[in-house]
Amino acid sequence: MGRSDAEPESFVKIVLVIWAVLLIPWLPFAALSGLAFDGGPTLAAYVIVWALLTYPVSLLIAWLLRKKAPFLVFLPCVNVILFCLSGLLT
Repeated sequence: MGRSDAEPESFVKIVLVIWAVLLIPWLPFAALSGLAFDGGPTLAAYVIVWALLTYPVSLLIAWLLRKKAPFLVFLPCVNVILFCLSGLLT
């Protein structure tokens, strides 16, 4: 009984740690995100910048609501997917 309750909590903690580790490479990308507009203000540039700059916000929301809504631990996936797919918007 206690083990089944601990498994989802430990999964949420592991996923949040992985998202937090991704903040390390996020710093240089966020600092250079303004360079996305070198080619002009395109939709892809806006998607890259907003995906990068809102990543810590989505991580904070996932962390704050980890006990009430554990499924929100996947919220930072939205930012990662948008960042990866932004190249297709050109």
